[in-house]
Amino acid sequence: MKDGKKGSRSRRKSKKQATLIVDLTSCKYEVLRIVLKKNGWENRIDDEKNCHLIWTDLSVGPDRLMSLKQGQKINHMYGMLAICRKKSLFQSLSTMRKMFPTQYKYFPRAYILPNHLPNLLACFNSPKVKTFILKPNNGSQGRGVVLAQSVADVKRAIEGYPGSNLLAQKYLTKPMLIDGYKFDLRIYVLILSCDPLRLYLYREGITRFCTEKYQKPIHENLTTSCMHLTNYALNKHNSNFNFNASAIETNKGHKWSLSSLFKALQDQGFDTTKLFNQISQIVVMTMISIVPLLTHNYRTYVNEDDQGRSCFELLGMDVLIDNKCIPWLLEVNHSPSFSIDTPLDLQIKESLLTDTLKLLHMDPFEISKIRMRVHK
Repeated sequence: MKDGKKGSRSRRKSKKQATLIVDLTSCKYEVLRIVLKKNGWENRIDDEKNCHLIWTDLSVGPDRLMSLKQGQKINHMYGMLAICRKKSLFQSLSTMRKMFPTQYKYFPRAYILPNHLPNLLACFNSPKVKTFILKPNNGSQGRGVVLAQSVADVKRAIEGYPGSNLLAQKYLTKPMLIDGYKFDLRIYVLILSCDPLRLYLYREGITRFCTEKYQKPIHENLTTSCMHLTNYALNKHNSNFNFNASAIETNKGHKWSLSSLFKALQDQGFDTTKLFNQISQIVVMTMISIVPLLTHNYRTYVNEDDQGRSCFELLGMDVLIDNKCIPWLLEVNHSPSFSIDTPLDLQIKESLLTDTLKLLHMDPFEISKIRMRVHK
């Protein structure tokens, strides 16, 4: 009986060790907890020291990387904000465009304010009406975004932001429309390592529609946000917004699946295979622009025996398609929203996160072996 009890305790210990432990202290999204529970992973609060994976909505700095234990992973890379802030994204891509002009045409012309304010104002000297969209550098969910067609419009926008921490981007006035509505795509990209660069493009995604039928920007409609801005956080408050009642009908309401959009475009005669390949190229070229920075940070602050596996990143890239079916990169989101307000959200995001966890290839037994070797 005594030996039997000892064996039972040993089996219980092995089972406990086999459980992957995740710290979600700084993660607000319920879908992560749903995915962990379905996969048998354990969620612990304030247990960063003993956990295998840290998933946080916040960016990470050098101190966080240097404090990682052997075998731990964290869902951000230090330096990724170089493409996840609007101004620094433009700077990174502009630098690459000077060296490779043909490969880096996919980002609309932009001006950093206040540095390039004279250049921006000079654009309005032409008799042809030009429209720019002014965005706060670290803004999100469409907050503070303003459309401008004159010097006066720009000056009013600047007055609302101390330090004029804005990016003025050329507004694409001929977007692709579905039933008269403008839309954009949320593309999900997983970077498993930066040294070497290993990334995956998720084939499913979300199409986000405006809730007011599109008209070319004129002075009278510049402030009609739900006509020009596709942000879900803005449009969901519009009385016209149609929530998806079912995950089965992925081409209804003001959110579609990416695959449903591609089918609709294919039915209109557009080459969606070419479109997907162009989006893939945008993803790769954007990541290439900051690989040297990510690699330098990684080699500096992460244990050299790590082999590039401690940090990963799941990004949300916003892409607009114009009326010629050409994709344009608008923004890169460092911590894309994993809210599940609709059945469609739950279906896509749960599948995305499940696949992400599988690709991490985390083995609790292997992690235990690594830690034991370190402590010898």
